[in-house]
Amino acid sequence: MKRFFIIFSLFLFIVTPIFAQKTNRKKLEDRRVALKNEITKIKTYLDNTQKKERSLSNQVKDLNQKISTREDLITTISDEISEIGGEIATNSNKIALLQNELDVLKKDYATLIYKSYLSKSEANRLLFLLSSDNFYQGFRRFQYMKQITKYRKSQGDTIKTRSFKLQVLNDSLAILKITKSNLKDEKKHEQGKIVSEKEKQEVLVKKYRKKKRKYIAQIKDKRRAERKLTKQIEKLIRSAIKKSGTKSKSFALTPAAKALAAKFTSNKGKLPWPVQKGLVTVRFGRQADPMDSGVKIESSGVRIATNDKAKARTVFDGKVMAIQKNPQSGILSVLIQHGNYITVYANLENVLVAKGDQVKTKEIIGTIHTDAVTGKTILKFQIWKDVNKQNPAEWVYKM
Repeated sequence: MKRFFIIFSLFLFIVTPIFAQKTNRKKLEDRRVALKNEITKIKTYLDNTQKKERSLSNQVKDLNQKISTREDLITTISDEISEIGGEIATNSNKIALLQNELDVLKKDYATLIYKSYLSKSEANRLLFLLSSDNFYQGFRRFQYMKQITKYRKSQGDTIKTRSFKLQVLNDSLAILKITKSNLKDEKKHEQGKIVSEKEKQEVLVKKYRKKKRKYIAQIKDKRRAERKLTKQIEKLIRSAIKKSGTKSKSFALTPAAKALAAKFTSNKGKLPWPVQKGLVTVRFGRQADPMDSGVKIESSGVRIATNDKAKARTVFDGKVMAIQKNPQSGILSVLIQHGNYITVYANLENVLVAKGDQVKTKEIIGTIHTDAVTGKTILKFQIWKDVNKQNPAEWVYKM
């Protein structure tokens, strides 16, 4: 039992670091793939609008997002190269130990075969048995001969197994070295791209400095529009809370509405995206403006860039609480209630639902507006719990 425990502990000591290395590398590999996909999305949803782009601020924001994502990608590739280096070192040590073990096994086996050869004749074996003093001794000698034969076969099988394992490790080591080399090439390629993008960024920033006053005025206009939209949404929610029959800041819920809210809560982090394909360009909360770290912007939700004529879709079952229309632009917003939760889908050019409609998860509710100047199709998406704004990234799957 003690021997088994020692062997098992040794096995865990060797295997656990290897398993941890592979797990870490898998996470890094998944992140690398995700970042490359995000760069592809940036090219799809942002770069293809450059010919229409007239706003210097949008050009800088798009480029900053691409540079930031590419920097994350380079860091992830570096970490992955480091992990593979660790795996290569571990495998090399295992190969050396296994090779030594195999050499000892082969030497022992050769000695065993040689001794067996010296006494392999049937006459010698028969004489060995017949020279026994009694039947019991003869039986024991017969069992001994069987054990020798079995042990020799076992040693041969062990050598085959160790040889196969050694071959697998050598193959694995070769693959790891190729993977590491490929990642180094990929890292070099991405570093070249980022140098080019940063040169372009410098040119744009110089242009910005010349037009800083105009740009800050644009930011203030966007802030006012954001605050106005948020106040309108909050006003609609407060009005709906009041109509539900309470004087508090929370909805008075029926048993069915409570159950729906509980289901919505249980799906936190698992809700589908409000578009089929998209890229988050502005995240939730207070943040530095990409053009000027001294200028702060406040986002009540997220902005998602998507394809031209893309459709907005619901993230959960619910009821259309309100449809809001901007009197100047005609742009629409849809508010959907899920118990005491509200999801907002703003910047729509048309809608397919009406106030009071029951909607299902992933049901299309309208077409997202495409800006005629920038050529961008952006959905403004928000989540509220009663009158409190929520971070959509905490609710939507992998946002």
